[in-house]
Amino acid sequence: MDSAMPFRAEVDAAITAAVAAGTVVRDLYDRAAAATYEKRDGSVVTDADLAADRIIREIIGDRFPDDGILTEEVADDPARLTKRRTWIADPIDGTQQFVDRTGDFDVLVALVEAGRPIVAAGLQPTTGHLCVAAHGSGAWLRDGNKSFRRVAFVQLPPNAAPRLASTIWFGAPANMPTLARIAARLGGDSGDTLQIGFTPRLFLPPRRCDAMIGYRVGKPLDAQSMAWEWDFAMPDLFVHEAGGLLTDLNGQPYCYGKPNPRVGAGLVAAVDPETHARVLAETRAELGLA
Repeated sequence: MDSAMPFRAEVDAAITAAVAAGTVVRDLYDRAAAATYEKRDGSVVTDADLAADRIIREIIGDRFPDDGILTEEVADDPARLTKRRTWIADPIDGTQQFVDRTGDFDVLVALVEAGRPIVAAGLQPTTGHLCVAAHGSGAWLRDGNKSFRRVAFVQLPPNAAPRLASTIWFGAPANMPTLARIAARLGGDSGDTLQIGFTPRLFLPPRRCDAMIGYRVGKPLDAQSMAWEWDFAMPDLFVHEAGGLLTDLNGQPYCYGKPNPRVGAGLVAAVDPETHARVLAETRAELGLA
């Protein structure tokens, strides 16, 4: 990465926070030393989530004390709404995968300004894969101890049938018959049901899908909440900087830094804008939104 790139200090902070938090998460994971608790909403949290949250807050707070911060494991401070910029982080995106010991989880850190992410870093602690993006400067990947390399998603050939996927976190398996009909409209086979949320790693080799759809059967569009801002801010920027596109089911980009940090109106993410446009159009037609 160019040392003169815009937001370089912010990129360095995001990387430092993600790697430091990921190191602790990896240690607790390897030693199976993280106790698990149940939150009020029934979801799980572990000692690793809490430790990573503290580390991210300490590093970001030390380097950018005038910015706001929003993380999953600490009560939201409304003071962030008065700030020009807000850091949004998920100490472990995929806590259930951490508990189930699949290794398929990430530490996510992003900086948001004017409703959109401008810096992002995501680390998979078990592999050392580090995804980084900065607005207007591209997407970058570092495998373990190797050097950063710029990455771009491989686009689908025109009119090729995309491989679709959804996840148990975004409406599957109830939405899989809907996905099968959308896939048929696009000339392809039924989609896959994933056990993890959306991560840009799904679009990198070995690519597991070409497009991700989030849709909850039986809910109106304004109730199609997919996740929280800390789940999407980092992958949102990386996908765009790598040449893909991620929007809601109206084709609109998500807005971050809101008073209520939910992400709603469904999801369509794809490896390139043309594939996104095709998947979005057929999804809206299937759902009666066109």
